[in-house]
Amino acid sequence: MTDHQNNRNPWKFFLLTFAYSWLIWIPSVLDGLGVDLPFDVAGYSMVVVIIGAFAPLLAAITLIARDGGWKGIKSFFGRALDFHIKPVYLVIALGLPLVIHVIAHYLALAVGLDVAKTLFPSEVSVAPIVLAIPYFFLMLILGGGQEEFGWRGYAQEPLQEKIGVIPASLVIGLIWGIWHLPLWFMAGDLHSAYSYLAFVMMTTSISIVYAWLYNSSGKKLIVVIFFHAMSNTAAPLIPFLHGIEGKPESAYWIYAAVNVFFGLIFAFLLVKGPKPIKD
Repeated sequence: MTDHQNNRNPWKFFLLTFAYSWLIWIPSVLDGLGVDLPFDVAGYSMVVVIIGAFAPLLAAITLIARDGGWKGIKSFFGRALDFHIKPVYLVIALGLPLVIHVIAHYLALAVGLDVAKTLFPSEVSVAPIVLAIPYFFLMLILGGGQEEFGWRGYAQEPLQEKIGVIPASLVIGLIWGIWHLPLWFMAGDLHSAYSYLAFVMMTTSISIVYAWLYNSSGKKLIVVIFFHAMSNTAAPLIPFLHGIEGKPESAYWIYAAVNVFFGLIFAFLLVKGPKPIKD
């Protein structure tokens, strides 16, 4: 292991991630619960939700800097942004989210649930597939991709060394889901339109796919960063949601079930395939 990975404590990372985000999200949660606050909470929430999304990255940097200083941080980002990747893993990282969303989209329609054709703005005279390109790059740096420096980049390896790759993936997926919980209590946040339980089912199961991509690619973090960004890009491009405010998003259960299905497939691949590659 390099950049002090042998000293990493994933539980300290989880605790710090929650502290960095949940503390600044408290006013938004209180507002959502009906507590009157003496400032514009709507504007505050728009800012702190974005800042909080960087908590996994900031927690990882904090702990790496403590153990390895600037040299550790440089080593960490050098490994994380290593683009020496077999093309097949990039194809899977970019293609599998589209497959998952296509299945969820058409399954929802098949069982009579309402889903949108696209959630990209209809008033923009640009094809959704074209809008998806800049949106993907936005998701890389602001909309989820940056989280992977923490979840998989910092926590995955030390945790799987201790308890095994599948248990580690399930733990990370569960904590990842719990970390999002405050969003269900913020006024105007769209997360509350679908089941939190279904969301945790999704994060827990899809974490196994993340683990397979990370380990099978030779610990190439950029692969899972792309996978996360593409998953969030596919959501509005090939939606399993209808996007109608105030109406429950029942089809999210279909999406969660599809993720569980793929989680089981990749758990089998992890068990039967080669062991995680060690540095």
